[in-house]
Parts: sequence; C-alpha cells; structure tokens
Amino acid sequence: MRAQTPILATLFLSANILLAQHPHPQPKVGLSTQTLSPDGMTTIVVTKPSPMPSAPCAPDSEFSCKNFLQTVNSNLFDSKGNEIPNTNPSTPTVPYNLMDGPDVVTPLANIASPQDDLLASFNSVIATAQNQQIVDHKTIQFALDILEGNPIPSRPIYSGLPVLHYVQTEKVNVVTPIFDANGVKVGGNVNVHQIWYDQHIESDTALLDVSQVKDVPWEITYTVDVLHQGADDFAALVMLFDAPTSPTAPPGSGGPNASMDLTFFPMQEGTRNVMKIKMAPGNYFNRQCHWGWRKHPPRVQVMENVNKIYAGKTLYQWESGVFGVNPRSSRQSQLAAIAMIGAMAPEKIMWQDMMDAQQSSDPKQVIQLMKDALLSWSDYIDRTRLPRGFKADPNTDVTLVYANNTIYGNAVDFNKWTLRPQVYNVSLINADNFRHDYLQPDFGGSRGWENQFQSTRGQLPNPDALGAGCEFTFGRFYWTFNAGGPQPLWVEKAVDDKTPTQHNVSITLNSEPNARVRLYQFDPAHHDVAVYTLH
Repeated sequence: MRAQTPILATLFLSANILLAQHPHPQPKVGLSTQTLSPDGMTTIVVTKPSPMPSAPCAPDSEFSCKNFLQTVNSNLFDSKGNEIPNTNPSTPTVPYNLMDGPDVVTPLANIASPQDDLLASFNSVIATAQNQQIVDHKTIQFALDILEGNPIPSRPIYSGLPVLHYVQTEKVNVVTPIFDANGVKVGGNVNVHQIWYDQHIESDTALLDVSQVKDVPWEITYTVDVLHQGADDFAALVMLFDAPTSPTAPPGSGGPNASMDLTFFPMQEGTRNVMKIKMAPGNYFNRQCHWGWRKHPPRVQVMENVNKIYAGKTLYQWESGVFGVNPRSSRQSQLAAIAMIGAMAPEKIMWQDMMDAQQSSDPKQVIQLMKDALLSWSDYIDRTRLPRGFKADPNTDVTLVYANNTIYGNAVDFNKWTLRPQVYNVSLINADNFRHDYLQPDFGGSRGWENQFQSTRGQLPNPDALGAGCEFTFGRFYWTFNAGGPQPLWVEKAVDDKTPTQHNVSITLNSEPNARVRLYQFDPAHHDVAVYTLH
C-alpha cells in the first residue's frame, strides 16, 4: 500500500485539476469490471474509483458533499470544446430558462384515471352479479379496453394508453424539422402526450427519433393531463451523450457526458398543462426521463433514442423482436403481444380474470374472478412492494421483479451507502416471457453534480397550490455507467407461468452517492416505465 501512495496522490492532484473543467466534461472514470460467479447465479461488478475526494455529505447540507459542483451560470460544453445549446436550465433571473413561453393550463372535465375506472368496474360487476344475478359483460369489456388500451370514446384523455405494457413499437415519435424562409433548418418540434395519476406516468412516446435534428436545437411540446392523485412538479431530465466520434457514428459513440432536469414546474390535479421545452441538438440526445418526485420511485417514464444501439440492436429492434411491429393491427397480433407479459404480473392477472369473466354466464364465478382481480389491482397501485406470488430474497439489499414490462421493488432507499466502498446486492426476478436487461448508471456521485434550480414555491397564484421547491431536482450532473450498458447484464425469460427466473448482481460502488438519488436502475432494452430508483 505504501508503494501506491505517490501514485494515488498524483491521481488526486491531477483529478483536482481536471475537476475544475465544469461546465466542460468532467473526467470519465472508465468501465466497471463484470465477472460471473462460479455457479452462474451472480454477476459481480466493481466500479472504477471516483477521482472526487472521499467524504460523506453532512446531514441536510448538500454543499458539504465533496462531489457537489459549484453552480456555473452557463451552457455545458462537449469534449471537443463545442458549447451545447439549451443546457442551462435555470438562471438567477430566469428560473425556467428552458421553457419556451408559459405553461398553458386548462381545467379537465373528467379526472378519472385508469386506476379509478378499473376499481369502479370490478366493484360494479360484483354488485350487479350479487343484486341482479346477471353478468355485466359491457362493464367487463370496458375494463378489458382499459387494460388493452383499446379506444374508449368516453375517456378521451387516456384512451389508447394501455395498462398492459405491450405497445412500445407503436409509441415511436419523430421530431419534425423546421425550416426558415430560405429553406435553412433552424429547429424542430415533437408533440408528446402524457397522463399522470397516482404512482403512474403513461406516455404516447417511448422511443424518439431525433435523426432529422441532429445538428440543430429543437423543442418538445408536452401536453400533460394530471388525473386523480397526479399533482406533482413536472421534471423532464435529459441525459446527454458527448460529441459523436464522427458525423455518421451511431448515437452514443462519444460516451457519457452530462444530464439535467430541464424544468421543475408544479402541476395541479385536474389540469391540462401544455408547455414547450427547449432541447440540445439531437446529436447529443440519449434519453429523457420524466419524474414525479412526490411518488417516487414508481412515478417515472422515459423516452429513449430509437436509433441508439444496445447489445448489437437498435432499441426499436429490441421492442419489435418481442412485441411485433404493430401489436394492435389485428386481434391475433394483440393477443400474441399480450402473451409476452408474464402470467404472474398483477396487470396480466386482472386481464386474464376479465377474459375469463367475459366468457362466463355464471354470476358466482364472475364474482370470484372480480375478487381475484381486486387483489391484483391492490398490487398494481403500489410498485414499492412485491406483488403476491413473489418473495423477497433475504440475502440481498433489494429484490426487483420484472413484470408487465415494468419493475416492482421491496424498498425505496439504500441509506447505508454514504462512503466508498459500498457493496450493493440486488436480486433480479423476471416474470415476463422475454429477456429483461439491467443497467445501473451513476448519477453524478462519481463525476460531480450541481443544483441550479431555485425554489418553485410561490410560483402559482393559489397559495395552496405550491410546488415542491428544489429539494429533489438534480440541476445538472455528469453521468457514467456502473453496471450493465456497454457490458450487457440480463435475466432470462420466465421458465413458465408460475416459475420466474432469478439472477443476482453484486456491485461494489467506489464513489460517494449523489445526495438526491443513489441508484437508478432500469431495463435498457425495454425502458419506458421499467425503472426503479432508490434514494
């Protein structure tokens, strides 16, 4: 160890010089090592040491964190020295610097959510069967339409957004370029619709094509409908790649760069919010996360770069290889896509109960099916506990269950990680009928982070409708990979309807955590809502 001391001292001195680069890219720490245990059941990951000094954050004082970067009122830069437009999200004079114009807010006539309507449907079918001794097939079909995402004229706000997550290939959106009077490309726009309710964010866009705006800034026009129990601060977090290695290189060739919350704007229940968010040129676009911090980790949804290559395939190829190109083009295609969702998923259990009830004329049988569906509805509304049929692994810190192309977990924090090194053990259980992958990036703990945002309190005229302030926004940070990503890590598909597969991951974390989020975990091949974050 003594022989290594001069080398370590030199590294730290060099690191301190390099760390002064912000808002130019912070030094990259290199890829983790990943090895498989002799029994093949555990992937052992060791991250590269952070160049940041090692020290825990003082309680309630983010400024004491050694990986906290002082705020710089500037855009970011890539490693080639180019300034990246639209990367300064908040300034001392313009708190919402990347919002193009005000948030246009209008009231919603009906704020019932899919969650509300499913509960009401199950209870209504039971009441009809008990009181009238008949089976209400119309209401059963209504519940099926909610689960499958079929058109529902009476529910235009969420019609077409299924509770079953099998239509990702239909949720591809393209940024349309905008040209000036001389035919010069000057920008672009894409329209994105989301619904927020209870623990859920559902979006019409899971995969985004930015190939026509690679060299110009562009905008996203969001229409966000805040349904029952959906009030929150709208936080859209973009993760940026560094400059591409060449004009023809695929997205991500330059490696990780920075990430930031583009805004942090309060939204109230029962409102439609239309806002325009200014984006950096498409060459830098990796993915965009949408956070609902008041109910987190479950309330999150992600748009990925559709042309990004992961493990030899584009993300569109990963999705279409499982669910088909157009899952709702025919009933046969729809049923085949839904069959890829595992039978143990709460959403799939509700669907199967409705399918069986739709074929039944026996009120007593239908009552039992509805009661079973209600048990799974209870699981569906809370992703912070494991659904029935699953048991937590007592030998790991957290158990994560892949089901319905999303992730359920049995914990919401990992508080024992304050100093390096810290070992994190996670059990991954796959109940779906296709391979699920695992990726765990570092959110600035290793390369540094800053909190630019001012408080959102008092931004609204109604004193009772206050934002959550800036307690949870990231501001900006420099991300990298911990586990997965360039070195794919996955869990094979379920063995059968009652037998999920399991793989464990042990990660030695050689940095201190970001003070806001310790562990972001997701499926890089099927992202959308397959996310689970620990604080």
